[in-house]
Amino acid sequence: MIKNIVLAIDGSDSAKHAQNLAIDMASRYEAGLTLVHVLTHDHPSSEFTRMAEMEDMLESHKPEVRSKEDTYKSIARFLGSVDGEKEAKVIVLIGEQLLNKASKNASQAGVTNVTTEIRSGDYANCILEVAKKVDADIIIMGRRGLSKLKGFVTGSVSHKVSQRAECSVLTVR
Repeated sequence: MIKNIVLAIDGSDSAKHAQNLAIDMASRYEAGLTLVHVLTHDHPSSEFTRMAEMEDMLESHKPEVRSKEDTYKSIARFLGSVDGEKEAKVIVLIGEQLLNKASKNASQAGVTNVTTEIRSGDYANCILEVAKKVDADIIIMGRRGLSKLKGFVTGSVSHKVSQRAECSVLTVR
């Protein structure tokens, strides 16, 4: 029986598919759903740039982004500052937006027990910590996140989670 589901979301296409599946499972099994987002402080990808531009908070005024390395600085400049503190706030704000949208979608689908966790640190470790904290029966996550190159160098987050988790892990394309 599935009582607790942890869903890792990062705004990638795979995570969106994982979100749909996790919400469906939580609704069917009347399970608790914990949404976890690990803050992205490394180089943002083009997918993250698109996601940031599409968020409600930026809907009416989209900053010009010349390259993926300029994403956070461009958004921060748009909001009135280019310092590191403002960039960090933008990163948190986008993470909160992702969690809020996913939580709203889950509630609309009939999931009654939805909680959110926003973390900073190693992606895999943070997901595993949340899963342990809520005594997850399953972790659901996208197969490929926002960072296309990083996984080849350090190993993919989904691989690390599946190897180290104390519960089942479902990766979604």
